[in-house]
Amino acid sequence: MKTTGALSEAALQALPSAACVFDAAGRVVLANEAARQMLNLASASELLGRREAELARLLAFRGLYGPGDPEAQARAALAVDRSRPQHRTVRSTGGRWFEISSVPLQGGGWLGLVTDVTSHRQAEALALERLRVSSLALQQTPTGLGLYDAGRQLCLFNQAYEHLLGLPQGTLRTGLSFEAITEIMIAHNPLDEEARKIFATRRLQDRSRPHSSVRVRLDGTAIRSLSQPVPGGGFLVALEDVTPLRQAEDEAKRRAALLDGVLAALPHGVCVYGPDHRLRMVNAAFQRIMAGSELAIGEHLLDICRRREAAEEFEDREIPEEVFRRQFDFDRPPVTRIRRNGTVLTGRSAPLPDGGHLSVVTDVTALHRAEAEAQRRADLLQAMLDSMRHGVCLFDKDNRLVAANQLASRMIGLTPEELAPGVHLDTLRELQYRRGEFGTGLEAERIYRERAAGAVPRRDRFSRTRTDGTVIEVSTDPTPDGGFVRTYTDVTEERRARAEIERARSAAEEANAAKSRFLATMSHELRTPLNAVIGFSEALASESGPPHVVEFAGSILEAGRHLLSLIDEVLEVAQAGTGAVPVETRPLYLPSVLGGVLRLMRSTAEAAQVTLTLDPLPALPRALADERRLRQVLLNLLANAVKFTPAGGAVRLAAATLPDGVVEISVADTGIGIESGQIERAFEPFVQLETSHARRYSGSGLGLYLARALAQSMGATLTLESRRGEGTTARLRLAAATQPQEQTA
Repeated sequence: MKTTGALSEAALQALPSAACVFDAAGRVVLANEAARQMLNLASASELLGRREAELARLLAFRGLYGPGDPEAQARAALAVDRSRPQHRTVRSTGGRWFEISSVPLQGGGWLGLVTDVTSHRQAEALALERLRVSSLALQQTPTGLGLYDAGRQLCLFNQAYEHLLGLPQGTLRTGLSFEAITEIMIAHNPLDEEARKIFATRRLQDRSRPHSSVRVRLDGTAIRSLSQPVPGGGFLVALEDVTPLRQAEDEAKRRAALLDGVLAALPHGVCVYGPDHRLRMVNAAFQRIMAGSELAIGEHLLDICRRREAAEEFEDREIPEEVFRRQFDFDRPPVTRIRRNGTVLTGRSAPLPDGGHLSVVTDVTALHRAEAEAQRRADLLQAMLDSMRHGVCLFDKDNRLVAANQLASRMIGLTPEELAPGVHLDTLRELQYRRGEFGTGLEAERIYRERAAGAVPRRDRFSRTRTDGTVIEVSTDPTPDGGFVRTYTDVTEERRARAEIERARSAAEEANAAKSRFLATMSHELRTPLNAVIGFSEALASESGPPHVVEFAGSILEAGRHLLSLIDEVLEVAQAGTGAVPVETRPLYLPSVLGGVLRLMRSTAEAAQVTLTLDPLPALPRALADERRLRQVLLNLLANAVKFTPAGGAVRLAAATLPDGVVEISVADTGIGIESGQIERAFEPFVQLETSHARRYSGSGLGLYLARALAQSMGATLTLESRRGEGTTARLRLAAATQPQEQTA
C-alpha cells in the first residue's frame, strides 16, 4: 500500500494539471507543483492544510472563474456536491480556458483538478462535428444500443435496438424503466417457458458487471445481448443479430475496465515502469493515443522502444537505445514526436521513489495542426503581398506593422529590414522625414507635423511626389480588428498621361467649342472613374475568394477595359464629324456577343429596377461586323432603353434571321417612347429629346448618334420604331457572313 501511495503521489506531482487532494473536512492534504505555479506560491507545501473556502475565494479573486462577483463565484464553487464526480469548463478573465474537475475519493475526500485547455478549444468545432457523425453512426449501425442510467431508466437508444427487441417502431421512449421495457417485449414476442425464465433472471442481474448471453427465438433468430456498465452507475445494452455467426463464434465476451482513481480522470496517457524497467500500469488514455502500438503489462521498456522503431512508428527515426536512455533524463524539456498516422505527441517522464519512473504522453495534434496552418497562411499571405502590383503595409490596432511587401519598401523609401513586423508607425514616419521622403524645407515640415506622433490614421487617399519625381498615391482603409491597411500605387505615368490629355483637350477647345464640350464630358464621365474601376477590379480578380466575387470582379474589369478602349474611338468619331470610321469586320458568333453585353448591362438594369432579358435565340448564321464596335452599338442601345424605361418596366434583347438572309438584332423597351416626328432628331449629336425626364444616368446625347455612325461604318443599318407612351424598338440589321469563323468570346 505504501508503494501504491508513493506511485500515486509521484503521478500526481508529474501531472501538467494543477491538482489538490482534500480530506473529508475540506482541507488540502496533497498538492502538486502545477497547483503552486497556478497560485504563485513559494512552495506547494503552503497549500497544505488550507480549507476549500479559502482556495475558492483565492481562485475567484484571481479571475479563474471569469468575470463577475468573486464572492458569488466562490459561494457557487463551495456549493458543489463533492461526493459525486464534477466537471465544468470556465474562461478566466485573462482569456484562458480551464477544465475544473472534482473526483470523489474513498474516505469522503476528493481530488480537484484544474487543467489549462485553451489550445484544445480550437478543436471544439471538430469535436462537435464528430459528435454529430457519431450520432448518425449510432442510428445507422445494425447493432441495437440501449443506454440506461443509474435508475435503470432508458436514456438513449437507436432504431436497431427497438427492432432487435421485436418491437414496432415508435414503441420505446426515453424514461421507460428496464423492467417496463422487458414487460413490453414479452407482450410483443411469443416466448417459451425457458425464455420466460431467462427474462426473469435478467431482471435480477447486477448491471454493475458485464453480462453476455445469446438467446434463440422461436423463429430461429439468434440475438446476442451484451450488458456493459458505464461510469455513473448506468449500463449499456447492445443487441446484435448473430444468426449467421452463431456456430462460428468462439469468443463473444468483451472486457471492460472501469476508470479508477486519479489516472482514470486524466485526458493524458500515463504509464508506470518499475525499477526493472518493465511496465506496471497503463491507463486507457495512453492506449487510445497509441492505438496500433498498445502496451502490455510486463513489457520491458527497451523492447518497446525497439518494437516501435522497427515498425517505423515515428517519422523521425532514432536508435532504440538512445530513446531508452533519454527516458531517464528527467530534467529534459518535453519531447515532441510525430507518429506515422499524423498524430503529434509530447512526452515527459519523472522518477518514482522506488527506482521506477512515470511517463506522461499528451496528444497535441490539434494544436500542432493549428500552428502549422497559421504558418502556412502567413507564408501564403506574404507570397500574395509580394506578387501584388501595389505596395501594401498592414498595421494592427496599436499602429504597429504586421506585414509588408517588398514593393512597399521601394515606394516609401525604406529598406525591408526597417519594415520589420512590430515596428511602430511613428518610427517609420521619422525615418521617412529624415530621408526627405516628404520633401524639403517648410513643406516637408508641414507634412510631417500633420502626421505627428500619435495621430490615428483614418480612411483617406492622398498623393505625394518623391524626390525622384515619382508620384505615389497612398490609400488608407480600416480592418475589422481595429487596424488599417495602407496601399501605395505608382501613378506617375497616369498623371503624365492625364497631363497630356489635358493639353490635348485645351487644344481641341480652341479649335471647336462643341468638340471641347464633348471632350470635357468624356474626361469627367468616363476617364476619371475608370482608373479606379479597373485598378480595384484587377485587384479583386487576382485575389483568391468566393467564385461569385471573382466572377463579378471579372465582369467589372471587362466592362472597364471595354469602356476605356472606346473612349479614343468615340473621340475619333466626334473629331472626324461625319468622316469614315476604320473598322475590321469578320464573321461573328452572335450568341456569345449578345450574352456578353447582357451581363455588362444587368447591374445597370437592376439598379433602375428594369427587367432585362434575352429572348431564346434560334439558329443564327454568323454576322459580318467588327466585334468591339458591335458591342458598343448594342451597349448604347441597351443603355438608352434602360434609361428611358420607368421602374418596373422591361427591356428585351432578341435576334432573328430575315427572309432576305440579313441578321436582325432588336432592342425593345416599355419606356416613355418618342414622338414620331422626333425619331430622326434622336440620331443627331448632342440632342436630348427628354430634357424634363428624371435622367437617372447622365449622358452627352451621343448614344444613338454614335450607334448609327458605327453601324454605318460596318455596313449595317439602325432604325427606330416608337410611339409616345408605348415604348421604343431599335432594329440593327447586319449582313450574314458567307464563310465560317471561330467563336468569339
